[in-house]
Amino acid sequence: MSLPNIQARESSLNQAILELARTEFVFGPYDPRALVLESCGPYYADEVAFWLGAELITGREEALARLADSLEPMYTFLEMGTMTVESFQVALTMKDPQGQLVSHWELRLGGPHATGIPLRWQTIRLWRNGVVIAERIANLS
Repeated sequence: MSLPNIQARESSLNQAILELARTEFVFGPYDPRALVLESCGPYYADEVAFWLGAELITGREEALARLADSLEPMYTFLEMGTMTVESFQVALTMKDPQGQLVSHWELRLGGPHATGIPLRWQTIRLWRNGVVIAERIANLS
């Protein structure tokens, strides 16, 4: 798959994540695992290697379920109205020397329980045949 096609898939996956973040759970079914798998699953290989911090998870369903579980407490704060999303965006996407696509993310929360300090992290994805075969999510200082 050519670099422009891989970059288009990366952009499409990032857009799916942004749209998932806008989901209103109060007015619909609250099943974060199913929603993450439905929205993001087609972008991942069945046997993806997925690092969430230092934790290695293998397999698409297991990896996306673990990701959904780690996001659930934040959704709870948002649904309770104790925090709001001021902005959520991909700040930068670039190709590293190993051919992986690196996206830098930023989330700014508002409300009485928010610190005002943006949360920043990066995703490093290795694509093959139109799907992610390896991904690492790491915090940025």
